[in-house]
Amino acid sequence: MIKKIKLKDYIIILSILLVISFIVNIYIGINMINYKYRIGRESYLKIEDIKQRNESNMDVLNMSIEQGNIKNEDLLKLYKNYDVITSDVMALWEQYAAYKQNSLSLFSKKIDTKKVIENDIHGKIKEYMSVTLNEAMKNKETKLVLSDDYLNHFSTMQELSEKIYNYFEKFNSQTLPNIVGEEREKEVVKNHYWIDMLEGIYDISGDYTNVQWVVSDAKNVNNVESINDEEIARNSINIKNKKSVNTTDNVNTKENKAK
Repeated sequence: MIKKIKLKDYIIILSILLVISFIVNIYIGINMINYKYRIGRESYLKIEDIKQRNESNMDVLNMSIEQGNIKNEDLLKLYKNYDVITSDVMALWEQYAAYKQNSLSLFSKKIDTKKVIENDIHGKIKEYMSVTLNEAMKNKETKLVLSDDYLNHFSTMQELSEKIYNYFEKFNSQTLPNIVGEEREKEVVKNHYWIDMLEGIYDISGDYTNVQWVVSDAKNVNNVESINDEEIARNSINIKNKKSVNTTDNVNTKENKAK
């Protein structure tokens, strides 16, 4: 009789432990699903941000190359966009590392990440734009003339942005045709398409690793973080006022000579 009671108690305890273990596993599983979805959604938003800023850069670069010069305001805009794109790409690599860590290797998507640092082309362009913007501000001009090395570098930047733009367009038309809004977000998160798009950016960037982003005549460069829209606006106004004063002085000089 005693043995039967002990066996019964053992079965009850074991059953309770199994139920608790089952509940805990369900809880962990739900949390993992929510975590993966959050990672996927954050990555989707980063990809969309990169896409929009890349298009903005492409528009500015196309217009500037066509005109042969670029306004200081647009230089600052390019710098800020490349700064954010660089941060977004680095964040995506961190998300990808978390994805790999929490996924079965047999079924997870993989990227050859041997050259992540070397392929950080947007980070290199960001530094180049920092130097270029400072040079433009030191020259006290409202525009930077795109000649020689400047034109070559800006053409390379334009080519890069266009390749990334075309990649996104092709990917969307082939993989996500006629899917927009929340449905598009769900598809990207569910199928981890953000990893495919990150790999696309990575591969395109690899074509530009040998480009030397150097401003040959740069000297005593200040930190671009101290430059903002208000400073550029003030600089532009001061330059215009000086030109206006010079024009007035020239007119007065001519009038005096005529007298």
